[in-house]
Amino acid sequence: MPLSIQAGFWGLLSGSALVLGALIGYFLKLPQRVIAAVMAFGAGVLISALSFDLMDEAYRTGGIVSTSLGFLVGAAVYTAANILVSRQGAKHRKRSGYAEDARQAHNDEEGSGLAIALQHRTQKWICTFGADPMLCPG
Repeated sequence: MPLSIQAGFWGLLSGSALVLGALIGYFLKLPQRVIAAVMAFGAGVLISALSFDLMDEAYRTGGIVSTSLGFLVGAAVYTAANILVSRQGAKHRKRSGYAEDARQAHNDEEGSGLAIALQHRTQKWICTFGADPMLCPG
């Protein structure tokens, strides 16, 4: 079997896990704890793989002292930023789930500025490329 066909097969097989997970999430009502556990595991695996890869390259390039110092400074900056964001009201952010603190404070103002920004950019793109002049102001 040609190598390109094998690569395509393995890529399709590994990519199908995403579709399978999406179907499970769409059709089954999973408990919040299961969703949180899966998300935490996935995030941990991703951070671990990235950290090992980056730490290995940093060690080979800069040595143990600069790698350790960079790692510790990065951890300190992250911790300080996390504390700062928490003190600025991050604990009141919109959460997933059905808990009382997960609901938005103003139910009459649902939605986000992202939708407005995307709509504005889409309309600007349509007007720029002349797809529908009726949508363009002036």
